Amino acid sequence: MLVDDERRKFLRLNADTEANVKRLDGDETLSVRLTDLSPSGCALVCEAPLSPGERLEVSISSPSDRIAPLVCSGRVVRVDRDGERQVVGVEFVSDAG
Repeated sequence: MLVDDERRKFLRLNADTEANVKRLDGDETLSVRLTDLSPSGCALVCEAPLSPGERLEVSISSPSDRIAPLVCSGRVVRVDRDGERQVVGVEFVSDAG
């Protein structure tokens, strides 16, 4: 199902899948739940604290061994607390340039 929000350039695809997030300022890799995905970013639910501006590598595995994981660099642009977990908005960024 697609979600349309007039504030966004792209439609977001609702998702409910596991993903991994690696902090680029260290070696820590976190297991997270991806909740939506678009060409420009994603939202994920995470128990570990993340901070706006933090740079990450997001890896989304495919259920098929024949399809390589989707790996994107990103930065945290929003953190909304929800009890002990947080909903994190990630903007994908290019490593080029």
